[in-house]
Amino acid sequence: MSQALDAVNLARDLAGMALCAVASVFAIAGTLGMLLQKDPYTRLQASSLVGTTATFSVLLAALVTAPSVAIAARMVVIIAFFLISNPTTTHIIAKYAWNSGIAPRTAPRARKPGAKVAGDDDD
Repeated sequence: MSQALDAVNLARDLAGMALCAVASVFAIAGTLGMLLQKDPYTRLQASSLVGTTATFSVLLAALVTAPSVAIAARMVVIIAFFLISNPTTTHIIAKYAWNSGIAPRTAPRARKPGAKVAGDDDD
């Protein structure tokens, strides 16, 4: 019985470490995206990558390694909140930027008259 419990604990710890490694990959990719992109919309997408996937992976690691059911239930609520709030916030920011007249570097649809194109001045 003790060996089975040790094996389960080892599997939980390994899964937690793997999820933290996945989170670090997403965090590095998103940070590089924020630093290397010129367009505010692509920067917003990169920051959303960090905010959603990296945080989600860390929270899943915490869920996998939770010591009790009560803590695991709290983690599920936090994960659900993040999955709803972060993409919604990113969409609101992008919509506000679009309505403010900030056009993407290559517009997917017709630009508003007199819209400033991001990134044109530094090429």
